[in-house]
Amino acid sequence: MKRVCGAAMLLMAGMTLAQQPDVEGPAPAGGVELQKHPSGLPFMADEALKRGYELPLPFGTGLILTALKDREIDVSDLRVGIDGNSQSVSQFATLGSKSDVFNANFRFDTWILPFLNVYAIAGYVHNESETSVHAEIPRLGPIPGTLVLDKTVNTSLDGMVGGLGTTLAAGYKNFFMVADFSYIRSDMGFDDAFTAKIGSVRAGWQGKAWERAFQVWLGVGNWDTAATAKGHVDVGDGRTLTFEADQHPNTQWIYDIGTNVMLSKRWQVIFDFGADFDGGYTLVLGPTWRF
Repeated sequence: MKRVCGAAMLLMAGMTLAQQPDVEGPAPAGGVELQKHPSGLPFMADEALKRGYELPLPFGTGLILTALKDREIDVSDLRVGIDGNSQSVSQFATLGSKSDVFNANFRFDTWILPFLNVYAIAGYVHNESETSVHAEIPRLGPIPGTLVLDKTVNTSLDGMVGGLGTTLAAGYKNFFMVADFSYIRSDMGFDDAFTAKIGSVRAGWQGKAWERAFQVWLGVGNWDTAATAKGHVDVGDGRTLTFEADQHPNTQWIYDIGTNVMLSKRWQVIFDFGADFDGGYTLVLGPTWRF
C-alpha cells in the first residue's frame, strides 16, 4: 500500500523541479568593449554587436538546487489487480497527496543565437510524501453497513531526472521577456518512467546596482505533469500485484518572482521563489559559470 500511495506524489518529485530557465540575454552595453567569442557562438552575434548589445558568454554550466513544499496531487483513478487483471477501486477508495521535494540538477546550456538558448539537465531528486487514504467498503455477511477506513501513509523515495529544453529571449532597452519549454523524464523505480512538458514565460527589467549587473522578473509556468504511475509487487506465491494510479496536480500553474545577479562576466547566481496559491511553493538557487 505504501508503494501505491507514494505513486500519487512521484510525478511532481520527478519532473516539476527539473528545470529553471536561463533568463540572461542581450543587454545594452553601457560602454563595455564588445567582442565576438572565439567559438563563433552565438550565430548572428555580429548583428547584435553592431547594435551595441553586450552578449553573455555562450556556454554555461551550473547547479540548480530546488525545494518544493506542500504541492497537492489528486489521484483521479486507482486500479489494482493480480497478474495484470486490474480493476478500479476508486469507488471504494480516495487518495490525495502532498509532498516535500529536494532536487539537484547539473545544467549545461549554449546560446545558439543571441535570442535562442538550448540546454540539457541531469540530476537527482528526493521525495518525502504524505498520502491520505479514505476507503468505504461494504461489510460482508449478514451485518449491514459500510466499513470506513482513514489512513495516512508516509513514503520516502529517490530517483534520477534528465531532460532537454530551449529558451527564447527578447528585449527592448532594459526590459526583457523570455519563454522557456522543456521535456523532462524521471525514473523513480516504477514500471514506466514519468515524462512531462513544462513551459514558462517571464518578463522583467535588467540594470546595475553597486557595480553589479542584475535582472529581476515576474513569471508564470504551466506544468503539464498529468500521468499514470504503474508498478507491481510480487506477493510471494508466484502471483504479482499490479497497480495503476492516474494522477495530476491540483493546479498546474506556478507563479514566481526572481533575480539573476551577475557577479562577474563569468559568474552569476539565480534566486527564485514561486507559489501555486494552492498551498504549494518552490525555492530555487542556481549558481552558474559561463565561458
